[in-house]
Order: sequence, then C-alpha cells, then structure tokens
Amino acid sequence: MKFKITENKTNSAMIEKNKKKDKIFENLLQFGLLEEENMFKELKTNSKGLTGEDAEERINEYGHNEINYSNEVTWLKKLVSAFINPFSVVLIILAMVSFFTDYIIAAPEDRSLITAIIIVTMVTISGALRFIQEGRSNKAGEKLKAMIKTTATVFRNENNVEIPISDIVPGDVIKLTAGDMIPADVRIIYSKDLFISQSSMTGESEPVEKFSELPQATRAKKSLSPLELENLAFMGTNVISGIAMAVVITTGNDTCIGTMADAITEKREATSFDKGVNSVSWLLIRFMMCMVPVVFIINGVTKGDWLQAFLFALSVAVGLTPEMLPMIVTTNLAKGAVMMSKRKTIVKNLNAIQNFGAMNILCTDKTGTLTEDKIILERHLDISGNEDIRVLRHGYLNSYFQTGLKNLLDVAILEHGDEEGFSNLNTMYEKVDEIPFDFTRRRMSVVLEDKNGKTQLITKGAVEEMLAICRFAEYKGNVEELTDEIKNEILETVDELNAYGMRVVAVAQKTNPSPEGVFSIKDESDMVLMGYIGFLDPPKETSADAIKALHEYGVEVKVLTGDNEKVTRYVCNKVGINANNILLGSDIETMTDADLKISVEETNIFAKLSPQQKSRVVSVLRSNGHVVGFMGDGINDAPAMRKADVGISVDTAVDIAKESADIILLEKDLMVLERGVIEGRKTFANIIKYIKMTASSNFGNMFSVLVACAFLPFLPMLPVQILVLNLIYDISCISIPWDNVDTEYLKKPRKWDASSIGSFMRFIGPTSSVFDITTYLLMFFVICPAVCGGAYGAPGVDNILFMSLFNAGWFVESLWSQTLVIHMIRTPKIPFIQSRASLPVLTLTTIAISIGTIIPYTAFGKMMGMAAMPPIYFLWLATTILAYMVLVTLLKKLYIRRYGQFL
Repeated sequence: MKFKITENKTNSAMIEKNKKKDKIFENLLQFGLLEEENMFKELKTNSKGLTGEDAEERINEYGHNEINYSNEVTWLKKLVSAFINPFSVVLIILAMVSFFTDYIIAAPEDRSLITAIIIVTMVTISGALRFIQEGRSNKAGEKLKAMIKTTATVFRNENNVEIPISDIVPGDVIKLTAGDMIPADVRIIYSKDLFISQSSMTGESEPVEKFSELPQATRAKKSLSPLELENLAFMGTNVISGIAMAVVITTGNDTCIGTMADAITEKREATSFDKGVNSVSWLLIRFMMCMVPVVFIINGVTKGDWLQAFLFALSVAVGLTPEMLPMIVTTNLAKGAVMMSKRKTIVKNLNAIQNFGAMNILCTDKTGTLTEDKIILERHLDISGNEDIRVLRHGYLNSYFQTGLKNLLDVAILEHGDEEGFSNLNTMYEKVDEIPFDFTRRRMSVVLEDKNGKTQLITKGAVEEMLAICRFAEYKGNVEELTDEIKNEILETVDELNAYGMRVVAVAQKTNPSPEGVFSIKDESDMVLMGYIGFLDPPKETSADAIKALHEYGVEVKVLTGDNEKVTRYVCNKVGINANNILLGSDIETMTDADLKISVEETNIFAKLSPQQKSRVVSVLRSNGHVVGFMGDGINDAPAMRKADVGISVDTAVDIAKESADIILLEKDLMVLERGVIEGRKTFANIIKYIKMTASSNFGNMFSVLVACAFLPFLPMLPVQILVLNLIYDISCISIPWDNVDTEYLKKPRKWDASSIGSFMRFIGPTSSVFDITTYLLMFFVICPAVCGGAYGAPGVDNILFMSLFNAGWFVESLWSQTLVIHMIRTPKIPFIQSRASLPVLTLTTIAISIGTIIPYTAFGKMMGMAAMPPIYFLWLATTILAYMVLVTLLKKLYIRRYGQFL
C-alpha cells in the first residue's frame, strides 16, 4: 500500500505540473494573439515602460525573476547523500552486525560497544567532513557566481537603465541587441532583422526570425504552442542579430523555461572525471567482494570460530574501502576553486578543474586575448591609399546612428571622429532605418536623411563582402564602374595594410536607395565604394611570454578567428605562434572530417571562420584525443565553447558566452589562464595521489591479511584493531588536498587513466606485504616467544598475551608502513630529500604515527586486545621501515621505466 500511496502522490504531482504548464502556455498564446493596445492594457503598462514604484510593487507581487527549481537539493538531502555511499553502507552494515554480536547476544560480562562506536565514529567523521566541505564549496561557488552579473536594458521612468535580470518584472519594456540573452518571456513590439536562437528551447539549429506583427489568423488557429508564434521570445534564448523592443509577459517560474525546470536540472551525465573516480571505487569494491569470502572461508576452516571469521571478513571489507574518497575529491576541487578565484579565475563548474588541468590544446580568439583589445584607428583612405576625410565622416555616421551592438571598431571610429570635430554631425542627419550586422553578411547599414531631404544608405563591413555589393567606386576623383583592374588595386592596397597588422573595413554609400521608403538587405547592392578605414590592435606585451609559458606546460595554442589571415598572421608572428600553415573557413567548408583531422594537427591558425566552423574544429580536435579548451567572449564563440572540454570566458563577455562557460577569467590575459592551468593540475595531482596511495596500500594490507589467515593459528589483527588502523590512516589523509606538487609533474597535461590504477595497485601494493610477512615471522618466532616464554600453544604459554602482542606488533608496523606510503607515493622522487610534503601532511602523518605507536601502551589499547611491545621491537621496526622505503624507491624507478610515468 505504501508504494501505491507514493505512486498516487507522484501522479498527482505530475498532473499539477502539467496543469501549470498548460496554463502558462495558454497565457502566452493569448498575449501573442492580442492587439498591441489590448496587450498593454492587460499588463498595465505602455510602450514607455514602468516607473520605479510600479516595478517595486510588481517584485513584491510576482517575486524576483529567478527560477526556483523544485528539485533543488535541500540540506537534508545533502546530509543524507554525504553519509550514504557504497563505502559507508559497508561500514553501517558492519556496525549493525557488531552491535548485534557484541552486545545483543553476548553474555553480560562480555558485552562491548567499542567496535560499534569506532565504526560509527568513522562514518560520522567521513560524512560530516564531506557535508561541511560540500557546503563550503557550494557557498564559495555561489559567492563566485555572484561576481558574474547578467543585466538587461529596460525602460524605467522613461529612461534606458541597466538592471540585473532578477529585477525584471511583467510589464517591463526591454531593449534587445545582438549578443543579449532573452531575460524573460516577452512579446516583440518592434523588431529589425531580429534573429533569435531557440535551440535551447526547441532544438532548432538555425536561428528564427521574429517580428512584431500579429500572426495570420489561420496560422494562429493552428498554433498549439507559443513557441510557434513569431512575435514571442522566451527566457534562456539569445539574440543572434538585429534589434528589438519587447514587453515582458512572464518571469521566473511562470516562463516556458520555468515549466521545464525539472528537466533542465536533471542530473548531468557523468564526466570522464566522475567515471574515473567511480571506476576506481567499484574496482576496490570488486576486490573486496572477491577477497572477503576467501578470508571468511579460510578463517572459518582454520580457526573454527565462524562468527569471529565473519566479523574479521567484514573488517577486511572496511580495510579495502576508501571511505574518504568522496570527501577527498570534493575537498580538492573546492580548494582548487577557491585558490583559482584568488588568481582571478572563477570556476562555475567544479569538475571542470580536472579538464582545465588536463587541457593540452587551447583554442582562442585573437582580439583582446593576444592583442590589447584597444583598437586604434590608424588610417582613413580612399581606394588608392590616400588620406580621405570623407571616408572617415561616412564611417562615423554609420557607427553613430547604428543601434546594434557597438564593437571596438565603432568605438575607435567615434573617438577619432570626435577628435576631428564630427560630434555635431548628428544634428545634421536623421536616421530613417537600419540594417543590423550579422555574421553571414559581415556588414551593417544605416539609412540617413539630411536637412534637404536627401536619403543616403551608408554601409561598412569586411572588404570582400563589401566588394560583392559594390558596382561602382570613387576612383581618382570620379565615380567609375568597379572593374577587375580597380578591384585588384584595392585588394593589393588592403593586403599591404594587412601585412602591417591592420584590420581594414570598407565604406560604401548609395543615394536614394529605396524610393518606396522600405529598406532591407536587398538594398545593399549597386553601391559606390568610397575607401577603407584601417585599425590597429597591437599585440599585448604579455602575450609572447604567456604563450611560451603555456607551451612549457604542454599546452599548444591555436588561434580560431573570424578575422582575415593576414592580420592574424602578423599578430601570431609577433607573439610566437607558428604561422606557417593557415586554414581558412572556405577551406574547411570543402574538407571532409578525415582530411580535417589531419590538417588540424598541422595548423595553428584558423582564420575567417564562422561560428559553426569554430565548433567543427574543436570537435575534430577532441575526436583526435586532445583535451580542448576554448576561450571566447562573443556570440559567435558560444557554440565552440559548448563543444570544448572546458569553455573559458571573461567577465566582460556577452551574456551567452558567460552562460556557456565553465570557467570565467576576471582578466582577459593568457597569463591568468596559465596560473589557472597550474592550479587545475595541482588539484588533479592531489586527487590522483590519494587514489593511488590508498588503492595500493589497502590492496597490500589485505593481501597480507590473506597470507596470515592461511598460516597463522589466530587472527593477525582483531576486527576492531583493523577499524582503528583504518580510522587513523584516513584522518592523516585529510591533509592531502593541501600537499605540495612537484614542479615537473605540473609541466605536462594529465588525462584521467583508470587503467593505470590497477597496474599501480599490482606493482606497488604487494611491496608492503613483503615486510608484513617479515613482521609476522619476527613476532611469531622471535619477539612473542621471548616475552611469553615459549611458542604459541606450548605448555605454560599465555596464548592470549601471545596473540595480543602479535596483534600490537603488526598494528604498529602496518600503521607505519601505510602512513609512510603517503610520503613514498606522493612523488616519484626520494621523499624527505628531493621532495618534501607540505606542513599539513607532515604534521598529520607524524601525529597519526605517534598516536598509533602509543595505543598498545594505553588502557584503550588493552581494551582493544593489544599488549605492550618490548623495546627491542622498535629496533626491528626501524630496520623494517628503512628496508621498505628503499624497496619502494627502487620499485618506483622500475615502474616509471616500464609505464613511463608514476602518478
């Protein structure tokens, strides 16, 4: 019945969600079909927007424009997940069994809760640390994300103001330009060549053009979804090109994307990093599942006490279980994120740190990354290469009157024009229309009318695209037809400017372009080419050093740009990037994937790329086995950032680029990226250290247990002793995230290789078993007989004391070897001499060894069934540990020679 009740509750919840979704969709449909005047009445607003007081009232009524996910993880769920994992379940089962056998069914004089208490302590420490650390990392992540502000332009009190998206309310009138994310579900009230990417909502790969007009009646009747209406735009989509004005209909959870919140927040597919950690965990659990039955049967047969054999077998299971693994991984990632934030790097996705460190190819745009991102207008020339102020004036008018996204070229034109005294030109002209920039045409136009009623279309854009729409040219003082001879002269002049690192934009005009007064892309034809404007974006002084440093760390830099190849080659040569091979977008378009796979390995510069071509290059590099990072800040970079292993952006990027990024730099400089790569590799190194040292030492210890079970007449260590040993070792491992990492290790990118864990376990793990066995022999045949006055089982020998002394001797030796393995395995070098651990690691391991050594001499040790060892034991212990360290050092060299790496 409980299942049915739960099922009914689930169905009811789904029905309610579907009802809410239907209601929201119906509401949007109605607003999409209303006349504009009626729509404004319904929303109690107008084309001038809201007042500040209205907005405050509506925030109180509708709440902030934020999606509150229904499946957001509560603190209770986080608490449960911190304690419930495969390893903790094993421990909890062991605690329950111990409580039952040692307390419930035991005789009153034999009752003991020590084992159960120790197990619960282990689970509590591991779970509590994980819960606290994850809480800290989440808070750190929230603080870091809060540094990234996403805003929108709205009309408040009849003024344009930038406000946080969360403060937008129904009835707000917003302005949209290329690069903006749609901040809420909106109705378009004015648009000009507005193209919106709805792929996040509908899966359509091509942008959709939106209009302010009402849909046709027949089409409206067929529209079953508001997503089909061309006058509606939706939260989470983004503007590819064009401009628009829109009124907000719904916000937050009442939006279309809000109805999809549950689906959007479904658990992400496991990354290679997640899969790697899980594969190691289950590898150890499989070892446990194989060894535990063997240990149980051998002990039961040889000792005859099946209950004790069962408890010991479960203790072996605990010994093989890396119960601190989730906490160690989380702590490493959280610490890495905090350290990277101090180095001007914000980590939005913690798991991206591993990909950041593993990255061996960085794809980046040129402008602002390799260059100063400060465009200087150097030349304004006619088509013959002579200075011409008219070219600058027309370029100024185009940049001044455009309402789209003003780029750095526009800013440079306006600044230079103001210096030439053009600031009063705006009073002499009135804008009639505009044809916004898009990445296909690579140009933009404005239509202006002067005081005399003369209409003029002024266009500026990339030289090749401008030549394609020009039929005439101002050549040597006359307007002449654009012949092939003149075109060749133009291209030679442009090539010469490009060779000096200048980016060239052509300027053209056309008088009285459309007698009907309706303007579109079709009017960009039969134009008169006036000349060109040359811009210089000098390389950053730090770029050459940063690229050299990244190369030293095994990261190859490839430039993917929409700019032309000549300017790109000039900049790349200046900063030390091999510019011998260049692939153009037109070349890539005709290449098969097989050909491109070969070419991308030989090429460092990709020029004149479209957004789709950038994305394709990144995909091909990944398919070749590389870990690829893509750094971008524009609309055209978002697809490639999503394709990359790690998307990198900057805090000044457009909204869609920031939302697509895993990592955001607070400074657009490759030197910042280099520091982030180093921190990412440190984080990954310390995770791998813990996994390999724990896997190998646990495997070695349990192999020793298997040998002991077969040959000793008693248990080599009691279950409670194994638990305490494991607890002490685990606590010493808490310091691993703060350990030092060898400089040599940081020089190469490291990919996750789960197969190396198994080989490491088999190669290094049994090393400790050699000395465990020598300790068995020493204790069984030398020290215990000397203290007890004879061999085990001999007349007059206290067998209980014999066993207690033996257990204590192996407990201390095992703790020393298991804890010192941290220092041995953390580096391929000689520990303490060539490579020293950090102070936290040294401190905790020293404390762990000291506590473990003292335990047999305390009352607590006696309660656990241990006896004090004679002083001569420590002489043998010192010899054993020294020999162990020498052997591990030799085996490390053999392992590196065979496998080519250590960690």
